Amino acid sequence: MAASFSGMLQQSRRRAVLLPAALLLAAAGLLAEQIGLAFQVPPLAGQQLNQHALAQGTQKTPGLHSGLFTGLGSGAARLPRAEEPSTEASSFSIFAATAVAALAATADAAEPAKEKTLWDKVKLPVYACLWYFFNVQYNITNKRLLNTIAAPWAISWIQLAAGIPIALLMWSTGFVQKPKVTKDDILKLAPVGAAFAGGQVATVASLGAVAVSFTHVVKALEPAVNAIASALVLGQVFHPMVYASLAPVFLGVALASSSELSFTMFGFLTAMASNFFFVTRNVLATKFGSTGDMGADQTTRKTNQLAVLTFVAAAVLLPIALILPGGLLSFLPACKAAISKGTSASTIAYMTAASGFHFFMYQLSSFWVLSCVPPITHSVLNTLKRVVIIIVSIIVFRTPVTAQSALGTAMAIGGVLLYSLTKAHYAKKGK
Repeated sequence: MAASFSGMLQQSRRRAVLLPAALLLAAAGLLAEQIGLAFQVPPLAGQQLNQHALAQGTQKTPGLHSGLFTGLGSGAARLPRAEEPSTEASSFSIFAATAVAALAATADAAEPAKEKTLWDKVKLPVYACLWYFFNVQYNITNKRLLNTIAAPWAISWIQLAAGIPIALLMWSTGFVQKPKVTKDDILKLAPVGAAFAGGQVATVASLGAVAVSFTHVVKALEPAVNAIASALVLGQVFHPMVYASLAPVFLGVALASSSELSFTMFGFLTAMASNFFFVTRNVLATKFGSTGDMGADQTTRKTNQLAVLTFVAAAVLLPIALILPGGLLSFLPACKAAISKGTSASTIAYMTAASGFHFFMYQLSSFWVLSCVPPITHSVLNTLKRVVIIIVSIIVFRTPVTAQSALGTAMAIGGVLLYSLTKAHYAKKGK
């Protein structure tokens, strides 16, 4: 017993050294990369293209395909391909972030329960930074992929399924303890997986139909949907002031929608549908949260919950993604069509793989954050994350924004923050 504890302590100390070293390496690499970019002179051709873009304005993305997702991408402002800025993270940045995530995944399980270490003090900011980083990268890469490939059902499934090999790798290498689930556990999780898959499909559809920033403004309504669903399904009724605090969210989304230049009803409705699906997932996950043996510590449990849910969601969505137009059977023809228009096969392969990797990693780091903080803190961090995504996407895709749209966006995001703080205030008073 003493030998086992001693080995665990030594392993913990090694990780306590490795994690800060990895963080320093990542920071140094990113700093060097940005310094190098700062001294690069843009080519003259690029300057001429930018001048032409300012004179001509942005182009509209053609509708990606007909069928169930008719109108997907129509109306979304988009630059000509040659003018899109290269703002995706470099391979080194992604490798460094992944290395930090891999070390983070094993740190909690390796440390003795009563010993307060450096990792205990820094893990929340590390998890939050990983969450924001991978989520921003996902939104950028995913939007470019949707602008290129007319197969949203296929893209939705591929991004879900991308987590399967990552989970298998974590379990096979011992980074994460394998969960113990039975057939009955899988059947119980099937509705949760279906809601997860539905939320993913609806989000991808909305991101393809309208500007990324607008999708996230509409998705700011998720707490409102959650409050209503909690009352109807779980019987959780909050103080009237909590519901009143949602008024700015509704008003803000209404203002932003009425003046959004890329607005389509399809994009708005699919963004709202994603809210309902993800709230359903969260409510059902609360109900079946104790299903199976997911591990000893919080981080391991959250990691395994997402991994198992990813398997279930991919299995549920697979037959639908095979049958419907824009699904897996349409993926290769859509790739050939994109290649015929000038996009290289390697670019398509990279965007497809990267979007799936970023999708799983941002979900995973979000679950890690939730393992460290109460739901209300996670909600506030999620609100701030939407602010980051909205600002970055507007800059990256040069999305035109009216004054009314900016005001509506600010009201919606501020309203979500007000709702979270009001809910926390009355929750404390009720204790």
